[in-house]
Amino acid sequence: MAKKILIAGKERNLSHFVSMELQKYDYLVDYASNGQEALSLAQETDFDLLLVSYQLADMTSTDLAKDLHRFKPAVVMIVVVESDEAKKYGQEIEKYAVFYTIKPFVISDLVEQVNTIFRGRDFIDENCQQVKLHAAYRDLKIDFQNRTVHRGQELVALTRREYDLLANLMESQETMTREQLLERVWKYESATETNVVDVYIRYLRGKLDVPGQESYIRTVRGIGYAMRD
Repeated sequence: MAKKILIAGKERNLSHFVSMELQKYDYLVDYASNGQEALSLAQETDFDLLLVSYQLADMTSTDLAKDLHRFKPAVVMIVVVESDEAKKYGQEIEKYAVFYTIKPFVISDLVEQVNTIFRGRDFIDENCQQVKLHAAYRDLKIDFQNRTVHRGQELVALTRREYDLLANLMESQETMTREQLLERVWKYESATETNVVDVYIRYLRGKLDVPGQESYIRTVRGIGYAMRD
């Protein structure tokens, strides 16, 4: 089923061009010129994503998020912000935003961020209260916004599959089975055996682990893998 996206912003021309690009990926796109209109549309339609300019004509995007979460807390938001707004309201934005993009931006890059959200990733917790932008385990840190991983101050270069595998492990509070990882990361595409998970775990350990130190990824015999003690 096609994903539904609501764009809310004062710049109608920009919203039109973004909408055209999103529709090339078969997204269903609607538009609101202000916060109240966005709230009204969101009450009528189950949007999968809101793409919102930080400063709307009648409220900020975070004000919109607060009102929206009272009746539809599971709606995911992207906040598009100016650089000065990102610095001033960064903590408030991160409380609600899955990604934020600083203007001016390349529309194709924004569309790729949207595609990333819908690539089998769940950024809202089970209570639909908080959106994650980062996660950490020991000195390993993952940035979901930029899809980057650091060990200490060192950037670790990962493939898309390796990153998605690590992201799922770091987000989970429980041990994940090979079947769960296969479904979430590979969607069973080109993979008929859970052995592919073990292969990519080895790849990850080869890039993440430090000789002489305990592996970041723990093998739970008979179950799967975990990144929590």
